[in-house]
Amino acid sequence: MPTFDPLLFERLLMIVGASFAACLLVVLTQTWHGKHSLDHDLNGAQKLHAKPVPRVGGLGLIVGLLMAGLASFMTHGNSYPTTLTLLVCALPVFLAGFAEDLTKRISVRMRLFSSFVSAALAIWLLGAQMPDSDTPGLDTLLEHIPILTMALTIVVVAGITHSVNIIDGLNGLAGGAVCIMLAGLATLAWLHGDSVVMKLCLWGIAGLLGFMLLNYPFGKIFLGDGGAYLAGFWLAECAVLLVARHPKLSNWTVLLCCLYPVLETCYSMFRRHVIYKVPSGLPDMGHMHQLLFKWLQEKVPHNRLPHWLSHGITSMKIWGIVAVCQLIAITTPRQAWLHVTTIVITVTLYVVLHRALRADDQTTSTTLAAR
Repeated sequence: MPTFDPLLFERLLMIVGASFAACLLVVLTQTWHGKHSLDHDLNGAQKLHAKPVPRVGGLGLIVGLLMAGLASFMTHGNSYPTTLTLLVCALPVFLAGFAEDLTKRISVRMRLFSSFVSAALAIWLLGAQMPDSDTPGLDTLLEHIPILTMALTIVVVAGITHSVNIIDGLNGLAGGAVCIMLAGLATLAWLHGDSVVMKLCLWGIAGLLGFMLLNYPFGKIFLGDGGAYLAGFWLAECAVLLVARHPKLSNWTVLLCCLYPVLETCYSMFRRHVIYKVPSGLPDMGHMHQLLFKWLQEKVPHNRLPHWLSHGITSMKIWGIVAVCQLIAITTPRQAWLHVTTIVITVTLYVVLHRALRADDQTTSTTLAAR
């Protein structure tokens, strides 16, 4: 087990404070930069908010992570080289997302390419590469063609990075979910005696908590693409570094920790391509959080449930699912078969619930069918 760091709590408070201060500054000065930073598209296919809100919360997260590296350096901590290097690796995907937040002109392909670049940099600078896939047959292929392992790692990191942006649709949902997933990974790192990865996870949690003080439940600021990509990339790299540094840890255990956004993304691609025969990038109102939000709004009269409260309750319901996955992963860290079984059960329950909610809501099918 890692030895206790007496300065850890102070560093975490510094990160939360730095992130919160940056986000608060954005909120208080939005009349100056609102032309570029506010999300004015209230009628978009995936929009669930009622008024323009700054969507540059990623600034708070990156300021918090920078504070983490600097604070660790100034107090002679053991994590600052990895923290600052990983932050440098994250810059391409963060900047692409942040530019999209400000200009709305960065293509999906360019943002995807930037995530590939960030993942490749992490492999080069940190050795953040999956040792295998823990999948019979595929591992044999990876063993004979090592470059495929690098390609698989890049695809996995890019996929998780973008999946967090997919779930960023309600106040606190993405930020809270990533915090819970990072907490699960931090616990696994602690169980394996890895203080560096544990601290990376804690830095990410603290940075997101500073942002969430203004995001949840009232939605005074949004993560935006830059913030969602940075949070997703940080989550993905913590997961990859964990299995890279501890090869005996099953990839399936780590996947269980990160399951929710990955499942949401994969099923969204499936229903768009297979069910509705439309491009996977076409926005709609068919994500789980959107269906749950609309179901809650329909079950409770609007004059009895404020809009922000619907956001908060829906986010908490999904956080509960994410937390259960972490609990199973960290209480049975060596039971990979149980984690595979849990993943299968979770996927099955997700599909059943999604279809039940979709049957009550015709907006998704009607919108996509019309395309």
